[in-house]
Amino acid sequence: MTSTEIYTTSAVDSDPPPQTRSKTSLFCPHCGHESAVTGDWTAESTENSLQLRCPDCDVVVQQR
Repeated sequence: MTSTEIYTTSAVDSDPPPQTRSKTSLFCPHCGHESAVTGDWTAESTENSLQLRCPDCDVVVQQR
């Protein structure tokens, strides 16, 4: 069995190049704030964990 796939070259040629971001970036799911893991996040230590909060909207973006 064979399949036929049709690709238009104009769609591929006009696509923007992928953005390159560091793998160590965090993103706030609430407001979209972006910074490195060691960036401007507010760190709060508890007895058993460390929370990183967004400096703009105070949402927890990571808990370790």
